[in-house]
Amino acid sequence: MTASPMPSRGNLVAECVRVMQLRIAAGEWRGLLPGERRLAEALQVGRDTVRLAVQQLEREGVLGTAEAGSRRRIVGAPLAEQGIDKWPLRIGLLAHRRLEQLPQPVLLEIDRIRDALAGRNGSLEVFAPAWYEQRNPAKRLAAMVADERCSAWVLLRSSAAVQEWFSRSGRPCLIRGYPHPGIDLPHLDVDWHATARHAAGRLWRMGHRRVAVLSPAEPLKGVEAAVRGVMELGEPGFEATTLVEDGSTAGVIRVLRRALKFSPAPSAILATRPRQAATALTWLASQGVKVPQDLSLICLAWEPFLDHLVPEISGYRIDPEAVAKLVVRRLERLAAGDTNPGGNAWISPLTVKGESVGPAA
Repeated sequence: MTASPMPSRGNLVAECVRVMQLRIAAGEWRGLLPGERRLAEALQVGRDTVRLAVQQLEREGVLGTAEAGSRRRIVGAPLAEQGIDKWPLRIGLLAHRRLEQLPQPVLLEIDRIRDALAGRNGSLEVFAPAWYEQRNPAKRLAAMVADERCSAWVLLRSSAAVQEWFSRSGRPCLIRGYPHPGIDLPHLDVDWHATARHAAGRLWRMGHRRVAVLSPAEPLKGVEAAVRGVMELGEPGFEATTLVEDGSTAGVIRVLRRALKFSPAPSAILATRPRQAATALTWLASQGVKVPQDLSLICLAWEPFLDHLVPEISGYRIDPEAVAKLVVRRLERLAAGDTNPGGNAWISPLTVKGESVGPAA
């Protein structure tokens, strides 16, 4: 089974028509078109969009007219007549969660990648197998990759076991994140070490000498690099403490409550995740702690909901469209057989000045 093309989000109806034509021309759907509900799930769009796309395909003579209680019959494949019977790039994206559960910046980036691939008559398929984070996924991974036969793969938040399998197999792939120790595969991610060091430097220049770093308990290489970046600032008098939280709102509050009892207490909080920043800002307000007058707050990552908080969170963000272009450029070279697509593996995020960082109290 080959990886199926997916619609980009620019013009959903037109994109659905294009993708459905590709799948019909490739022989994925024969005789009868899948039902409306199944099409909506397969293309990850609403049923209204599917209906409009089907109507367009009927007008083009690809599908027969609707009959009550029956699926649409496939009566033609105009793409084959035009010689468009394949797409040059079939990209598979392996993720740790289903598409609807991924963070919004990741969804924006995936949309931009789809748009870029669509412009090249290509496709992106997102896979989130339940075994992706298992200790030994090698057998299932080998079977899936052989079955899907993608031109190249994107590994999102991948374990050491997954990266090791791709390294051994020689399958073209791009790690969208940090490589594990000993892994020599093309990768692309924010330089969390440098970003965190820059954030710590911003705080130090404003007089902060005691900083608490919020870190999730799950072992993420990017977060580990960020913590190292803060700890290695090396400026006189600067000290940082890592607060490990369990991923819940209560967990963040618990470590913050403990940190405020330190002697001396931190004058700034550095969040490695947007959810931590949101919880910290609102909980501190409930305790009568003003940001940034009493305690400064800075966040290394960004999600759109942060734009609705007051005061505006100081931090860093990346442009999903610019990152998508970097990803597609590397994927094209990998699919062409270039095992070293080149380019800087590290992304430098944009600095958001914000209003949540002030002089040390």
